[in-house]
Amino acid sequence: MIYILTGIAKSGKTLLAKEIKKKYNISIFSTDYIMMMLHHGSNNINLDINASDTTVAKKLEPFIYGMIKTMIENNETYLIEGVHFNPDFSRRLIEDFKDKIKILYLGYKDISLDNKLKEILKYKNIMNNPWLFDHQGQPVEKIVEYMIKESKRVYTECVHHNLTYIDVYDINIQKEKIIDLLLGLTISN
Repeated sequence: MIYILTGIAKSGKTLLAKEIKKKYNISIFSTDYIMMMLHHGSNNINLDINASDTTVAKKLEPFIYGMIKTMIENNETYLIEGVHFNPDFSRRLIEDFKDKIKILYLGYKDISLDNKLKEILKYKNIMNNPWLFDHQGQPVEKIVEYMIKESKRVYTECVHHNLTYIDVYDINIQKEKIIDLLLGLTISN
């Protein structure tokens, strides 16, 4: 089984992936590795890692698709986490691999800018890859405001493609429920 934990940056995907690895001994793979492999290893791809997540995801689709297809052909169980799954691509994966894949989106469309900023600052020192504190000279507030708007867009696309989306208001409170939902241990509300 391939489990995909995707959605908006800084929604708790990496934290949840590490928890799943520890608790259920499921191997994890981040799509950031594919992005950086192509960025560092190939001049022919012309991959701008600073482009929007949607743009980068579109470039990565054939590589991610091939990796997932290979994992499934080899009957592997993996948790893949990362922002690089546009909802139309996820729908294609579900259609192509039916009962061999589960996908869950995380975002924060309903949180206020102030509350999300407080949460991010609270966990700044333990955050894996705190890129948003030094991203092309943009203030953190502008980046978070953009990501809240992106959450709303992704939520709308998830509804359109019949994909599961969870709005994260406090990842530590919601952690077990999200993990159970992704792994199929409980039924979605």
